[in-house]
Amino acid sequence: MSRTKERILHIAIGLFNTEGTGPVSTNHIADAAGISPGNLYYHYPNKAAIIRAIMDAMYTDWNAVWELPSDREPGLADLQSKLHDNFELLWRYRFFYREAIALFQQDEELKSRHIAMTKQRFLEQGDFAKRFIAAGVLHSFRDDAHIEQTLTVCWMIAMNWLSFLEMNGVEINEQQFAKGVSLIETLLAPHMSHAKEDDENGS
Repeated sequence: MSRTKERILHIAIGLFNTEGTGPVSTNHIADAAGISPGNLYYHYPNKAAIIRAIMDAMYTDWNAVWELPSDREPGLADLQSKLHDNFELLWRYRFFYREAIALFQQDEELKSRHIAMTKQRFLEQGDFAKRFIAAGVLHSFRDDAHIEQTLTVCWMIAMNWLSFLEMNGVEINEQQFAKGVSLIETLLAPHMSHAKEDDENGS
């Protein structure tokens, strides 16, 4: 991706996060990026194309959340770190979770791509959890269906925690990311082996 295309997306994300997608036109984005509208249209023909590209970039950034160390078994600290990274990414692209339903109603292609990406993420999430189960960090699931149900609830908490806070006038900061991680840990508590992590840390 060219530097100009990256800059357009970076500027658009900032404007969308601050003002919402509705009031922000391609002319606003071009002006903020210091380029002509024609130059912007050369890279992105309309605002919908910019939003689609942002969604693709968001999911690309999320790839790192699902990456685990290949040279050792993952531990509880890895799980906590990944959950924290998830909330950071949600905040980085916060306009998307704020407006997702409306955006999908306006753009069927965006909706279809999101659904396909989400299905893939659910598969990856299952593999992600099984790495922790194999390492003994997570345990006591009845079967694969129980794992899937538990992960679905975790997903729902992760995707809605920050919006819940915003709707109730709470400032979003690192402390709120940590509280989100704690909420998911509370849900997973019956399945978590804290003692194993303590032993690994020499406590």
